[in-house]
Amino acid sequence: MKTIRIIILACLLITGSTAIGQNQSIKVKPWVCTNGFWVVESNVKTPLLNKIRFYTSSGLLVEEKEVNGTRLNVKRRKVKIELKQMLETVLVAYEQQHKSEWVKRH
Repeated sequence: MKTIRIIILACLLITGSTAIGQNQSIKVKPWVCTNGFWVVESNVKTPLLNKIRFYTSSGLLVEEKEVNGTRLNVKRRKVKIELKQMLETVLVAYEQQHKSEWVKRH
């Protein structure tokens, strides 16, 4: 009888702790953009030449930029935030361009 009570108590504690854990909000990092993503391509032989590609969240290539003369350290927080800002401006320009093209066609 004691073992049944212990099992029931353990089950209640487990379900209670998972319910408490689900109420926590997910914190989004300041360099994460929900509308799209960026990819940096570099080469070991030419570290000062970087290609940055900006994509929409559906995976459509929006723009490609070349950064020449600087070594980008993508692990740094400041670089990630700058790339996010560039991505957001590129996405806004892309949306405005496609809205004007849609208006011209219809």
